[in-house]
Amino acid sequence: MPGAAEACQTPPCVSVNDDPIETAWSALLREWESPDGHKAFVALAAARQRLPDAARHYRESLPDAARTERAKQGIDAILRVAYLSLSPSPRREPAFTRGLRAMLLPMSAAMALVVLTLWVAQAIHQPTLASPWVLGAEVLGVLLIPWQRLRGRDE
Repeated sequence: MPGAAEACQTPPCVSVNDDPIETAWSALLREWESPDGHKAFVALAAARQRLPDAARHYRESLPDAARTERAKQGIDAILRVAYLSLSPSPRREPAFTRGLRAMLLPMSAAMALVVLTLWVAQAIHQPTLASPWVLGAEVLGVLLIPWQRLRGRDE
């Protein structure tokens, strides 16, 4: 029967002594009443994506009456970290919708200017004010305004 040293000769093999979670758990058992030690252990497990292993250690400590309270607190801390990692990432608006939204203000301003010009031309009886050339120049002028800079967004 081969010994432990002979059985583990391939590079991905890690002994229990080299495992940071096991090492941290052993250190935590020596300082069981230290809240900072528990926080550090949960943080290490989260950073290494080993929360199930940390939870297993805490579950194994539940039957020990002297460790039950801290073990429950440890499991609660692991659950909080796990729930926070499950929160969805913020949704981004599709590029097509962002483009339409960016065009909404300039187009609204251009249409309002055209309607105002038509209304003023009719009110003061100046039909030349409502010519297609004048209205086109107004729309072009509105569309040339740097709207994104005015809105304060770099999209």
